[in-house]
Amino acid sequence: MKIADFYGNGHSAISFEIFPPRTSAGMVGLEERLPQLISLAPAFITVTYGALGTEQGRTLEIASRIKNDYAMEAVHHLTCVGSSREELTRTIEEIRRHNIENIIALRGDQPRGDTLFVPPSDGYSHADQLVDHIHQFGGFGIGVAGYPEKHIEAPDFTTDLRNLKRKVNNGADVIITQLYYDNSQFYRFVDHCRAVGIHQPIIPGLMPILGIEQIKRITSMCGATIPTLLLSQLEEAGNDISKVHEIGISYTANQALELLVHGVPGIHFYVLNQYFHIAEIMDRIKSAL
Repeated sequence: MKIADFYGNGHSAISFEIFPPRTSAGMVGLEERLPQLISLAPAFITVTYGALGTEQGRTLEIASRIKNDYAMEAVHHLTCVGSSREELTRTIEEIRRHNIENIIALRGDQPRGDTLFVPPSDGYSHADQLVDHIHQFGGFGIGVAGYPEKHIEAPDFTTDLRNLKRKVNNGADVIITQLYYDNSQFYRFVDHCRAVGIHQPIIPGLMPILGIEQIKRITSMCGATIPTLLLSQLEEAGNDISKVHEIGISYTANQALELLVHGVPGIHFYVLNQYFHIAEIMDRIKSAL
């Protein structure tokens, strides 16, 4: 089933994102949590792709397990970092051999320590080029990233929106946003997209808050902002784990409920390979699904 088919049927599709662990012990832990996450009945699960190294192979291993062992739709992330066009084609062929029909196409982050993105020899510099490569390959549903607060490397929002339009023109079927914590930013983003002729489903991406340092670190890396009131609540909670947990769960659940009432076609949760927090959020929003 192609990713776009999950949207536009009158119901909001909930999906999850997980990442390939770096260690064998992490893989064992994820294997234990996968059945729990699947029991929450997301429409599909996406699996991220590491910048380089062993995580890339594990992406396909995990996505194949979800699709072929658990009979749930899996979406394989793919980046152009460190890969030639020929290598990308081989990877796409391998993805197809594992019965996976959907790919999230991203430029990807440069390896740790590098400050400037350098495209590989005979590779691509931008995600729109990767989208075109996958589209020309044929047979895949293609998702791409959108940035309600603009990509951190983009000089301005208008430039970033033009970049997104190129991805759509090259064959993207669905847009999933970067994490954000103010729904008004998402609504404005959708309005801007529609104004420039982007009509594909735009899915808000939400990341539950597990701790104040976690959210500060992640937002600083991707250029997202933390609302002042939310930040002050987390800082006031300090090291009280139970208070931080409740603030994080409540905030994300309320954010999701507002979006569902607004009529979004779906919500994509960045679950960070955890179960209990997303299980509690799903329980709180189930009446709106």
